[in-house]
Amino acid sequence: MTHHRTLAPPVRRGGAPVIHAELQRHYDALYDQLLNRRPAREARPVLDVGTGDGLTLAAITQGSPLHGVGVDTAEPGHWLGPVGWSVIQADAQRLPFDDRSFRSALMVDVFEWLRHPAATLGEIARVTDGPILVVQTDWEGLWFQADKAEVGRHLVRAFTRGAPEQLRSRIRAASTEAGLEISGSSIATISAETLKPNGLAWDVLESIRRYLVIESAQVRARRFDDWRAELQRASDDGQFTMLLRRVVALLERATV
Repeated sequence: MTHHRTLAPPVRRGGAPVIHAELQRHYDALYDQLLNRRPAREARPVLDVGTGDGLTLAAITQGSPLHGVGVDTAEPGHWLGPVGWSVIQADAQRLPFDDRSFRSALMVDVFEWLRHPAATLGEIARVTDGPILVVQTDWEGLWFQADKAEVGRHLVRAFTRGAPEQLRSRIRAASTEAGLEISGSSIATISAETLKPNGLAWDVLESIRRYLVIESAQVRARRFDDWRAELQRASDDGQFTMLLRRVVALLERATV
């Protein structure tokens, strides 16, 4: 699924992108939740819905024996995901798999783009005989520390416009409608304390600038760059923080 909001680092010249260090502990925790206290062999095959280029999937499963299938509405492009996974183009509301073909399912930063989330979750549940891990960045909470706070808030609001509000309740409502129960729900808080190339905060700011200045022309480049320079000065002085949160929900079939 192609969109402007992303936590994934861009492909860098000279090799594959490096996973952001600020996210690695979070990805390790997602792996544990996907297993849901099972050995890895009992959690596979895994279905990854909205897999994109597979980079996030690789960050979560790298070094593990998990395998499965990645699905996306867009045609598979340059695959950065784990070796040995199949990648297909398909509509998540009409998955080309038999009932209970998978032992686990994963959906990262896809929920906010679903037109019919309950129907999509119901279809994923049809083909999954196990837990479904839904992870969605709560873009409404994206925050940067800077002296020019109001300028930053305005730019961030423009970037996150359209992101769903009350994210946890929306996921819960869609899950209930799909006949699923939330067996675990948490908020993962991720922070970045520096603004340096290849870092999480750097790449998030690059995404904001690319969208606001280049793609949508919502702001003048100089206005954005002045704000970014203020953030850089704060980072150089050791007073910078970027903060964002992710909703993590583990869904399972409702017990009768």
